[in-house]
Amino acid sequence: MKFEVLIPGGTIRVSPYVFAPYSTVCLLYDEKRLILIDPGGFPAYEALEKVLMEKNIKPEDVSDILITHVHMDHIFNTVFFKNATVYVHEKALERKYADFGPLSGKLYSNVVYSWKQVQTLKGGETLFNCVNVYFTPYHSSDHLSFLIETENMGKVFVTGDICLTRIDYYEMIKGYRNDDAAKFIREMSKNCDWIVFPHGEPLKVGQKERG
Repeated sequence: MKFEVLIPGGTIRVSPYVFAPYSTVCLLYDEKRLILIDPGGFPAYEALEKVLMEKNIKPEDVSDILITHVHMDHIFNTVFFKNATVYVHEKALERKYADFGPLSGKLYSNVVYSWKQVQTLKGGETLFNCVNVYFTPYHSSDHLSFLIETENMGKVFVTGDICLTRIDYYEMIKGYRNDDAAKFIREMSKNCDWIVFPHGEPLKVGQKERG
């Protein structure tokens, strides 16, 4: 399968009221499947619409969606892909989303319960013969990371929110952090060609970047 970053993630902040993160959106594809990884949040829906139209991809063409974790900046745009099977960690379906708050509860419930086909994961699976799934509960209890063997970019490591940006990555590999997430990131960086961060530009990994 081939891999492409469609939209690099980021965060919009307008103090004191607006905090609007949006995740990196990736596409994994071959002649049989169109797979989105973290379709992203509301702030990026127009950008996602534009890039999909440029590629002549219709919402109904998307076959599968991989979710690193169920936070709104990663999952909101799943509502547009009704034919897709959504892959999430099993803990994501154990939450009582209605208890999140009078507004947040409704928002999360509306998005999560819009998924018609759901495949739960534990970590340790290999999907589509190329996506290695890791359970990484260092940011949220349902968090997953992916190491993807691609035809065009070598091994691509999708961290999810356990490593938000290059800044976090360099802090980890230089030893400024030594928590479980940092240890995992350092180990995984030894075996990949690219690292895709959820809220920043991807990084091509060389000897220097491995620490």
